Amino acid sequence: MTFQEIEFALKVNGVGKEDMQTLMDYCRTKGTDYPKLDEMLVGMGYDKVFTDEFFGWADADDEYYDDDDYDHEYLERTPHKHKWDD
Repeated sequence: MTFQEIEFALKVNGVGKEDMQTLMDYCRTKGTDYPKLDEMLVGMGYDKVFTDEFFGWADADDEYYDDDDYDHEYLERTPHKHKWDD
């Protein structure tokens, strides 16, 4: 994730400019430690931004994590070329 993407995620989630600058300075000096950034956000009074849902990762704490009924089946694409029968 680039610094621009991190800054965009913070803007979208309503983080103030001064707080965003503090977080971006931290990223530039210490690196992108997302759990630490979330900890800093909570300390500033914001909700966590960089959660598993944000990244699209599976959440083991989710009640549907290993639920076979919840799994989505993927559709197979229909071939676009005509198949000739012999």
